[in-house]
Amino acid sequence: MDTLHINIDVHNIDESKIQQAKQFILNDECVAMPTETVYGLAANAFSPLAISRIFEAKGRPSDNPLIVHVSDEAMLLECIDQEITAKIRIIMETFWPGPLTLVFNKSKNIPKEVSANLSTVGVRMPQHPISLALIKASGVPLAAPSANLSGRPSPTKASHVSDDLTGKIAAIIVADQSDVGVESTVLDVSSSPFTILRKGGISIEQLQLIHDDIRYDNALINSVDTPRSPGQKYKHYAPSKPMVLLEGNLDQQLSYLREVSLEDTLLISVDEIIQYLHAPFIYSLGHSKDFKKAMNGLFEVLRESELLPVSSLIVTSFEDFGLGATLNDRLRKAASKIINLDKKIR
Repeated sequence: MDTLHINIDVHNIDESKIQQAKQFILNDECVAMPTETVYGLAANAFSPLAISRIFEAKGRPSDNPLIVHVSDEAMLLECIDQEITAKIRIIMETFWPGPLTLVFNKSKNIPKEVSANLSTVGVRMPQHPISLALIKASGVPLAAPSANLSGRPSPTKASHVSDDLTGKIAAIIVADQSDVGVESTVLDVSSSPFTILRKGGISIEQLQLIHDDIRYDNALINSVDTPRSPGQKYKHYAPSKPMVLLEGNLDQQLSYLREVSLEDTLLISVDEIIQYLHAPFIYSLGHSKDFKKAMNGLFEVLRESELLPVSSLIVTSFEDFGLGATLNDRLRKAASKIINLDKKIR
């Protein structure tokens, strides 16, 4: 399959190019589109044929549910069979459009292939003007997991999509780099209490400021047979080379790194540690508390590591609060080995 590259300026959106991408959607083809989180692989959420093409292109397991993207509340109501209560509405008004997926009881319009045979469906309203324009023009909600091969680091640039999916999908919209850099937070509002099924671009602390009875789902700690959200069951985000994750505080991490050879290794860490080390291959994710900067660069450096003459990676963890918890979640899923320095010292 030839993959068409459609260049669109986010600051001056060419409607004719949106219409070009729309035709692929209405023909049940897949189009990679930019969102504020990562690039998504979009297809008509109401079409089983289109959905099957997402799974085929990505090599994605069929029991891994997809997130549906909408452009307005009317489109949301086509996807769900549930009342939007006052508590849900205030969450929507606070965080939509944006990197938050809400899990509702699904309507009969949603094929079982989208929800992996679950009775619920995850829906979000993206913030990116191009994705919103494509959804609106298409007139249907778009299922859109990350536009990468299953298990690979998520794409934050069109070039990442091209590396993974050229020849496998109809079109790639070439636009700006994703701003957030990691996927959306997934919050289940289909029952009470509301539970976070996947950590993402909105932290639990931010959500609890709006509604205090929000907690993490047990599946974030314990493995489950049937994932209720993308990112729960399978290994994700992994680079092609072995990656070690160091868990511990800054002093523990620095002490460990001073004792190991970094000649053949890419070290991915924060400024407070890197300033004391000398090695051929070092990448800074910024200050240890600048979680947004780190999120924006994480997937990109994991992909770039494949081009470097190194045999492995070492990454240091973050403080496990706020968006640091999201970063640690992604790093744990990508790691080949995790070294808990606190336990090792004890």
